[in-house]
Amino acid sequence: MSQIRLEIESDLSSVCLMAMAVNKICAFCGLNELEAYQVELCVSEAVTNAILHAYEGRPGHPVSLLVSAGPDALLLECADSGKPMDAEQVNKVTAVRPVIEPEEELLREGGRGLQIIRGVMDNVSYVTNGKSNRLSMLKRLNRQSVNERGPQ
Repeated sequence: MSQIRLEIESDLSSVCLMAMAVNKICAFCGLNELEAYQVELCVSEAVTNAILHAYEGRPGHPVSLLVSAGPDALLLECADSGKPMDAEQVNKVTAVRPVIEPEEELLREGGRGLQIIRGVMDNVSYVTNGKSNRLSMLKRLNRQSVNERGPQ
């Protein structure tokens, strides 16, 4: 399994750099253009949430992303050392079934990132130990795409 760690400071203007890097990693791993964009969007949402919620928008704190590429899956682990997600948010992102929200919640600006992540990724988990928080997102690779790109 190959790994790469990316890290930015908690500044929203840096999120696009991490997201673009992930898009290229996804393409290298055999995801098609749409799949690569979807994973890029999930990373952008996860990192943005860490900046806005864990660090309450304060700059100067690290947000890291460990990308692990295996033959069958891509694992992305977004980590911060800020305020952990509350239980309701954790349930939204890790629920097996999508969380259905009232219509007024669907029309509200913002707050869709966790549902996007849950809808795109094959498996999502969240852990916190009081010092660090980690959102893990697993995307299975299409075997045909992986076989077409040849041996690694």
